[in-house]
Amino acid sequence: MSGKKMGENLGAQNLYAVLTAMSTLILIPAMLAMEGTSFFSAFSQVVAKGEYTRKSLAMLIGLSGASYYAYNEVAFLALGKVNPVTHAVGNTIKRVVIIVASVIAFKTPMST
Repeated sequence: MSGKKMGENLGAQNLYAVLTAMSTLILIPAMLAMEGTSFFSAFSQVVAKGEYTRKSLAMLIGLSGASYYAYNEVAFLALGKVNPVTHAVGNTIKRVVIIVASVIAFKTPMST
């Protein structure tokens, strides 16, 4: 051992990863208590429609979670590199771009 105490090398990225993993483990029992079996019945209903297999649906749910984690990780890193006001303005511009792109992509009519 190099003499470093445990926990001294826990940087911001590692801390975020550990907090995310811990909160996931803590919230699984809460989800089961609040949702009961409705999550599993909804999952089974989607699979029963035939568009997804259990494996593909589970993979999509996992990919969704991983994508959201990556998005938050990048936002966290960006916040460390720029001024918080700059980050907030960039985030607002990003939201406008996403809304406009969604309107164009899905051909959604807009009204004032």
